[in-house]
Amino acid sequence: MFKSRGMNILFIFMVLMIIGTVAAFFIMSGVGNGSAENKDPNIDEIVKDLTVATGEITTNIKGDHFIKLDFNIQVSNKDAKDELEKRSFQVKNAVIYTVSGMTPQDLQDQAGLSNLENMVKNKINSFLTSGTVTHVYTTEKIVQ
Repeated sequence: MFKSRGMNILFIFMVLMIIGTVAAFFIMSGVGNGSAENKDPNIDEIVKDLTVATGEITTNIKGDHFIKLDFNIQVSNKDAKDELEKRSFQVKNAVIYTVSGMTPQDLQDQAGLSNLENMVKNKINSFLTSGTVTHVYTTEKIVQ
């Protein structure tokens, strides 16, 4: 390659260093093996490790009406689930405050229900410190 034997050795050494650095990067970052932390959880993990049920919440809403709600809240990690279980009173409070200003018409269609779920998600995320709420699922809704 080069006229000098020292330059050939230096060139080969530099190429090996670059290859070694790239290989070390892939091994350390887990990019090459599809690490388990980046995969989506399966349904068993979601139900067992990442979901908290609020239980039945009944409160009045605008216009002398009542609403009965029940949510399942999915969080991002197990620590967030433990924290959310401890903060269940704050979750119920957030739901009551959110629906107390709504009318039955606000909650009748899919857009209204989706809006309620997003509002509850945002309120809970405002006080949750060890993770985030990823989904709020309405499992029961009765407006009277």
